[in-house]
Amino acid sequence: MESGPAGAESILFIHGGNVAGWMWRGQAEALPGFHSLIPDLPGFGASAGESWPTLVEVADALADLVRAHGEGGRAHVVGLSLGGVLGVILAARHPDVVRSVFVTGAAVRGVRGVTRVIGLAQIAVWGSRSYWTGLARSFRLPADSVDEFVTTGLGIDRDSAGRMMREVYDGVPASVLDGLRGLQAPLLAIAGEREPRVVRAALRDVVGRTPRGTAAIAPRMHHVWSAEDPELFHRVLRHWLARTEASPELRPA
Repeated sequence: MESGPAGAESILFIHGGNVAGWMWRGQAEALPGFHSLIPDLPGFGASAGESWPTLVEVADALADLVRAHGEGGRAHVVGLSLGGVLGVILAARHPDVVRSVFVTGAAVRGVRGVTRVIGLAQIAVWGSRSYWTGLARSFRLPADSVDEFVTTGLGIDRDSAGRMMREVYDGVPASVLDGLRGLQAPLLAIAGEREPRVVRAALRDVVGRTPRGTAAIAPRMHHVWSAEDPELFHRVLRHWLARTEASPELRPA
């Protein structure tokens, strides 16, 4: 999906791993002065028929999208969860297309132990409507988003999702993250205060590698806080886009 005025600065919105580009619709509509690029990643949404390749290949394709459709071949990169991981990889490999980076819930360290086992086990029930309905409740999605969330979930290519999830759970190699050392654009990495410790700990893996990086905590928020408190998310994002500094509503990490 592409929207907003031609000639305005572009934002590339990268969705999470249980949804599709529609998760960013409200945020894009609330930023009418920007040109928005909101793709569906391979295996998800309108791209459910496309097989998931690798994180690096998807990040490279997103960079090509920005070069082809972004204003001046550049964009502000915004990503949550899987989208946050991809935003980090994109910035590390293609700093030339990046105006700024705003990522949250980017578990670049990977996921181990019981959390990994439970996460992978869920793939077996992805064809169940009750699973997606329960997941919507756990994510605290607003009522008007639940039907679209469930429909999107039931349409996700299970094999693609399994490959994607295993790759994310393995973590982003240090050799890829080290590309952030050449990123001159400002970067803000956020974790919700109530996210798993591994997500909060990963902030230093991102921010510690980039010369203009800032880490912050979203107070009281869980992983999908763009749905949990969309107004807070929008205020924080708008502040970043206007000033490239962390909103005072966030807490330093």
